[in-house]
Amino acid sequence: MSFKEWLLHETSLHSLLASGTRDIYIILLARFLRMCAYGGAALVLGIFLYTAGNKGTQIGLFMSMTLLGDAAISYLLTIMADRIGRRRVLMIGSLLMAFAGTVFALTKNYYLLLLAAIVGVISPGAHEVGPFRAVEESTLAQLTTIEARTDVYAWFAVASTLGMSLGLCTAGWITYALHTYAGWERKEAFPIIFAVYAVVGLIKACLTLFLSDRCEQNYDRQTEEDIAERAASAPLMTEADRRNSYTKSGQVQATVRRLSETVSTKLSPESRVILIKLCVLFAINSFASGMLPVTLMSWYVNWRARWFVHHLGYAMAAVWLVASIANLFSASVARRIGLIRAMVFTHLPNAIFLAFIPLATTWWWLLILLLASSAFGSMDQAPRSAFVAAVFLPSERTVVMGTLNFVRTLASAGGPILTGYLHDQKKWGVVFVISAVLKVAYDCGLLAMFLKTVRRHEPPLLEKPTFANEGCYHYRSCQSMGRGRATSRSPMSMSGSS
Repeated sequence: MSFKEWLLHETSLHSLLASGTRDIYIILLARFLRMCAYGGAALVLGIFLYTAGNKGTQIGLFMSMTLLGDAAISYLLTIMADRIGRRRVLMIGSLLMAFAGTVFALTKNYYLLLLAAIVGVISPGAHEVGPFRAVEESTLAQLTTIEARTDVYAWFAVASTLGMSLGLCTAGWITYALHTYAGWERKEAFPIIFAVYAVVGLIKACLTLFLSDRCEQNYDRQTEEDIAERAASAPLMTEADRRNSYTKSGQVQATVRRLSETVSTKLSPESRVILIKLCVLFAINSFASGMLPVTLMSWYVNWRARWFVHHLGYAMAAVWLVASIANLFSASVARRIGLIRAMVFTHLPNAIFLAFIPLATTWWWLLILLLASSAFGSMDQAPRSAFVAAVFLPSERTVVMGTLNFVRTLASAGGPILTGYLHDQKKWGVVFVISAVLKVAYDCGLLAMFLKTVRRHEPPLLEKPTFANEGCYHYRSCQSMGRGRATSRSPMSMSGSS
């Protein structure tokens, strides 16, 4: 095997090129631009609010209220996406993004900013907000084959981290250039960054117009894929899960019943139990991540190392660039050790390095720990998205992914309040320790709940890559499924496959 073949395989680029369609590339570009805007806004948002005279608790409350408002609006849009049209929902989200950026560029009034952040779409932590991710992930699952899905999700994650890196770097450079060459105060450059954020929202709205009808989901019938994947996902249930899913009593069933009344799609008993488990685990992890989003991390580094905004931008850009490189190999790791193990063993080091950040005595030790933590911080995205897409039926995916994103956003809303309070109490170190402990608990929960059952669901682990099979790395399983070589390479066959 040549080095080029090895690199194409390990970075999943071979699979992306073999299975990519115009819709897939547009979705990847849209996410890249969106995360670029999120990164630029997140770099300056905390400092922007702080220089406007707001205290730590006010800033924490602002971010939490922003996340709560986003969770409510985005969830409503997501659960209606398959009925009113996925492209319409993406368009609405893009216009709300442009609205929020415009308000932030024009005013510094705390309450007007809060209103725009709640009603519009703006990321307080450079993480996904709005209805975009759930709709896009569900669409990607519909447009790709099972064999290529993890690889496409890996590049979906890479588009996110690369966009974040570019946005952070660009925002830092804009503040530096306006200060150095135009003589502006650094804080006067912040509205320009929010104006760029609004422009990106408009560009995303235009990109939505180029998506084809194949991105939409027909809810009027149960597809053959639903029937096939219902049978395929059944082994994921343990015997205890099966008993619980059909039992009328118990706290779990009460929670499931309330949840099923909320969403517009009827979930199978197997899907309901799995959804409850994932909601609990994702909530724990999201609360931990919500304590230290990019906005608050930039604020912490600015307070700790006394860096200028452009220094922060370059440092955070390097952090996310490292994450992008790591994400290139996440699908390769998942093929070798399985989705759940990949989710856990690429996420656990992030928590460990995070706990040691307050102990850094110099700026370069601080930067090293940030880089090490970021290298593992998002490697679990691709296997996590592939796992969620695999265990739910095609007609359930959009609503389920929207529900999971809603739970994640809702849980992360509590993090900034706690961080703001601990900042005012001069206990920054406690923030990192609590976040790290919760992340470890999330990883242990994944292993305990899903490790024994996921192996029966996943395709056979890859021993040697087979490049002769047009990007299908699980050739034996493809043959047994009757897919053959054409399925793994044909965009037309992929558009109807899940």
